[in-house]
Amino acid sequence: MPSEQTIIVRDRTHKPRLSVLTPFYRYDPSVMLKRFAEAPGGVEFVLLDDGSASAELVANVMSAAAVTGAPARIIISEQNLGRAKARNRLIAEAQGDYVLFLDADMLPDTRSFLTIWLGIIRTQAPRVAFGGLSLAHAQATPETALHFALFGSSDCQPACRRARRPAQATASSNLLVERAFLLDHPFDDLFTGWGFEDVDWALDVINSEEIMHVDNPATHAGLDDVATLMRKSAEAGPNFGRLARKHPLQVKRFAAHRIARALRAVPARSVQQRVYGWLARDPRGIAPMRIRCAAFKLLRATHYAEHLA
Repeated sequence: MPSEQTIIVRDRTHKPRLSVLTPFYRYDPSVMLKRFAEAPGGVEFVLLDDGSASAELVANVMSAAAVTGAPARIIISEQNLGRAKARNRLIAEAQGDYVLFLDADMLPDTRSFLTIWLGIIRTQAPRVAFGGLSLAHAQATPETALHFALFGSSDCQPACRRARRPAQATASSNLLVERAFLLDHPFDDLFTGWGFEDVDWALDVINSEEIMHVDNPATHAGLDDVATLMRKSAEAGPNFGRLARKHPLQVKRFAAHRIARALRAVPARSVQQRVYGWLARDPRGIAPMRIRCAAFKLLRATHYAEHLA
């Protein structure tokens, strides 16, 4: 087992109702934690530093966690576990009846964000619920404008629309799950690198359990520049291939899968990638955003195509 240590910022005095779980890797979740100053009772925060190897980062997180006034602890892993293993480690550490996965670059859209989740637990007791994503507190820069446009058009949807495709529209960045259910349904830690471990989890879960969609969104504040988006899309290719092999019937309905299958038949994929990448970057600053978004989706699909059976 990888070497780790646990820092207890404030110890538990009672069993919590809700454990907020946040893995982070070289991204400081302090801004998010400070939004939870004077957190409601019954909440604890459990964070995992996934191999960042930065004492300064840990010190910042400790200070921010103290501001919440809630029980809080930070697990420091010397090795990078990856997104799936890190979340499974957090599940094991949590003590709440429910856990809320909240990524390090998320910001609650309202002051009552945690109170709303506690109310949903009290009145509806769902096994699984997804609160949704937004850009309410995010600001696009010239470097992040493409990500802002892509995310706003695809990921920021109201609950009524997400409920039409409940598994595909579920992400682990604002996800409430009953902890006992999670212990029986952990994340598949064979998903390594970037992406799709949460979609895989949701596609598994939907076979036996309803995924409730509610409107309690959080802002994705950590928008990426174009170079980072392109790197992550390339890294996600193997995971998309694994997802398609595990869930062939469901994934065939994904638009990204249909595009990737079509692009497999087109020759000179490396040339395609250079062209789509150039359009997405828009070095001359003249391409309409819709053209840049379309080019990026095609570029991403070429990476997925490389890993389809």
